[in-house]
Amino acid sequence: MSNGRERLLDDVRALLGRVIAAAAGLDLADRAFAAWLLGPGRCPFDLPTLISASVGQRGRGYREVAALGYAAEVTSPACQFRPELCEALGWLSKRPTTMCGEVAGFVSDPVALLGIALGASRCGQPTIEADVAAWVARVFAARAAIPDLEPWESCLLAAAAHRSHRPGLAATPTGADTADCRIVLRARAVLPPTHPADANADEAALVALLLEDHAGSLGFARAVTRAAAYDVLKSEVVASGKVGVVNEGSTGMTTEPHTEQAKKVFVSYSWEEGDPGHQQEVLRFTNQVRQYGFDATMDLFHPNPPEGFPLWMLNQIRRADFVLMVITETYRRRCEDDEEPGKGKGVKWEGGIVTRSLYQAEFRNGKFIPVVFGPKHISSIPTILSGNTYYDVRKPERFEDLVRFMSGQLAYVPAPIGRVPHLPPRSDGSGS
Repeated sequence: MSNGRERLLDDVRALLGRVIAAAAGLDLADRAFAAWLLGPGRCPFDLPTLISASVGQRGRGYREVAALGYAAEVTSPACQFRPELCEALGWLSKRPTTMCGEVAGFVSDPVALLGIALGASRCGQPTIEADVAAWVARVFAARAAIPDLEPWESCLLAAAAHRSHRPGLAATPTGADTADCRIVLRARAVLPPTHPADANADEAALVALLLEDHAGSLGFARAVTRAAAYDVLKSEVVASGKVGVVNEGSTGMTTEPHTEQAKKVFVSYSWEEGDPGHQQEVLRFTNQVRQYGFDATMDLFHPNPPEGFPLWMLNQIRRADFVLMVITETYRRRCEDDEEPGKGKGVKWEGGIVTRSLYQAEFRNGKFIPVVFGPKHISSIPTILSGNTYYDVRKPERFEDLVRFMSGQLAYVPAPIGRVPHLPPRSDGSGS
């Protein structure tokens, strides 16, 4: 792409920024939606002020709940207002979809529904998350009674369904006119990754949208979405884990690459007989780790590695910056070779690799991290990991601690060391 065309795209992005900043009549949900999609440094609204206003809101309506949800997504895992969020979501999950014979406003409000779904996924209370997911399903059922939305709004609905773990409720539009929505919603991990060919097609379609559509004619939410999509295309983390890299074959755009690569995380776990939900919880946990900037993987993402599973597992552990070991009693038995012969060969193999790695490192360990889904599994932590910090990741504050550890961000920073004071004697030495 020529420098002139790239400057033209930058000019369009600047115009979108002016449209967003000049928008009038915005409520907390609108501003929080922009803060979430645009991110720090690009949003014209002050995030701490938004959070304070959202938490302190009295007489809360559904759009105020949505604002709390967007704020929780932006600040997670260090969200400090989960009690208020849980109270608001609990109230909303009991609201009917019709009032006085009319369909409730939230049924036709995709910006609000996405914010609510985001908030439920960050509330830290599985019961409330399940209640909200059931409420979202009722809302989608009620949508049959109202006209269809614009295609870009349907992208937001698909994202809300995906974050509510009910992707079958809404299909993601595939037209070129919604490429901006798909790009930014994938980057924010509320739509699943797609095939590279489709991603490249979306990049090319976005460039066409930027050059052909008149930015001033877009509404606030669509202007935010398009501006954020361009920011993703030009400089932010994409699904491949590379930063600031755009496929030149599809769009010709060139940007300065970011030098930081996402840290690699391998999630090791055992298949639990009689508990199929365990594997799904591991899957959700792995995807949650990915949402915070880590290149996390597990066996479900690689169902048939060409090198075979034993070599694949060895390479994953070798290459990982961190190995998160999801502890259960079954995992402990297999890791410590207490399992009956022929069962759990995968964890036995991984446990052997971990044990030998720790032996070679003289048991200095910052890589192999035990995590548990609830306190009942703490007693099953293998002996080789005894003395290491474990993380009960069902507790939001402990999940935050795990993210802090892997990203090197301390929760408490020591004060600078000051000068040693000069302290004169309390007496003159005469003893009086």
